[in-house]
Amino acid sequence: MSSTVRSTSASGDRSTPAAALTPLPSTAPALVELERVLDVFRTVNRSAKDVVSDARLQQLEWVAGELALALPLGLTETAGDSLAELLAPDAVQAYLIYSRGGFLRTMPTVATDPTSETASERIRIYALEAFARQARLPFEVPALPQGTPRPTVSPLFADLITKHLEDEAAQWAEADRPDVIVRGLAMWAVMRDTLPRLGELESMRLPDLTLTPRGGTLTLIRQPQGGLRGRMPEPETVALGEDAALRLTHWLDRRTALIERLEGGVPTHLWLCVHPHPDAGVPINRRGISKWYKKVADAVQDKQELEDVPEADMVPTRWETMRRTLCAQRQVEDATT
Repeated sequence: MSSTVRSTSASGDRSTPAAALTPLPSTAPALVELERVLDVFRTVNRSAKDVVSDARLQQLEWVAGELALALPLGLTETAGDSLAELLAPDAVQAYLIYSRGGFLRTMPTVATDPTSETASERIRIYALEAFARQARLPFEVPALPQGTPRPTVSPLFADLITKHLEDEAAQWAEADRPDVIVRGLAMWAVMRDTLPRLGELESMRLPDLTLTPRGGTLTLIRQPQGGLRGRMPEPETVALGEDAALRLTHWLDRRTALIERLEGGVPTHLWLCVHPHPDAGVPINRRGISKWYKKVADAVQDKQELEDVPEADMVPTRWETMRRTLCAQRQVEDATT
């Protein structure tokens, strides 16, 4: 049976293993500076989430973690010397090559192709630019990859949602319809006419609405998306069709009855929670709107399953997927008129 041979010193004592004499590597100056920048974002996140949201902070920390993993792999000879060198064009290019190849993953992926998605690379570039901007360093923005459109569904699916809501409403006399049905018809008509994101729908206010017998207008705050960094939310006035105006008129009558039961201030939000919700009369948030749409879409899917509709042709249960489809359809119509 063999034993491990250990060398002895001149005095006969066991020598200290060489590994124990090796000092721990110090953190690269670039990563120390990067951590300081992250601390600024963390501080802002705690006090002003509208400036640095939890999701944005998570993205910034994710990219910083990838940079820490990429640095020992070899970006450039001087990448670790300072944050300026880490964010230099050659180092950034090397980092993006590593990330595209999946070499910086810390968790296994289900996909057989380890390459990163386009959306992930866009987030990386935005984060790198944010680091440079906060540190007041020059930064050469790499060419952004062309975004790959998300799969969309047939515009006809929106008509299935409309038909389902109208079928539900037809089961009641107009005066007896539950508030949730009256609100649903109005909200869906506005969604089809204005194509808002959930946050934009949530923030709609009564003063922004003007109704006429033949339609009306609604001013909503469009939130900057994608690469529109640093831009302020912009108001946009959208025309409403006659159907939307009629649905809104019915909803506003119900809305008035809801707020009469409230104590304290009166909300100006266009969309409110309705019975049987315990907070009937208070503004509905985007989570509530999302749950409402999903419930409606699930009901439509149940009907489609009875008709043996293929899964690929099912109505989407996410409003954002439907919104993108309707946006694409509208762009085609505008281009041909």
